[in-house]
Amino acid sequence: MRQFLTPRWVLGHVLTLAGVAVCLVAMAWQYRRATAGNMLSWAYTVQWPLFAVFVVFLWVRAVRDARGTRPQKPGPAPLKIQRPAAVPAAPPGDDPELEQYNRMLAWLAANPDRRPKDFPG
Repeated sequence: MRQFLTPRWVLGHVLTLAGVAVCLVAMAWQYRRATAGNMLSWAYTVQWPLFAVFVVFLWVRAVRDARGTRPQKPGPAPLKIQRPAAVPAAPPGDDPELEQYNRMLAWLAANPDRRPKDFPG
């Protein structure tokens, strides 16, 4: 409990109370305007207390985070990484088109000044 009596936390408590007080004063002001005939002020009369509740919600959340008493939600299950199975290389000589293509590439590497259409095979 002593951690909430440090100057920083006391300032937070005071600001929270001031925020709630400002919201309630604004609600009373809007209520007086609404009863005087300003129809829009009825919406603000409801809205200002909601702002006060939100200020309190944020402060309670900050206090719980600092204390470490905030309920922990279970995280997602760890991902299972499935590595693809190794694909065995095709034994040489199974694909005649691939062999022809590889021969053409070897010929082009040996003859850099030639074009693929000049391949004799």
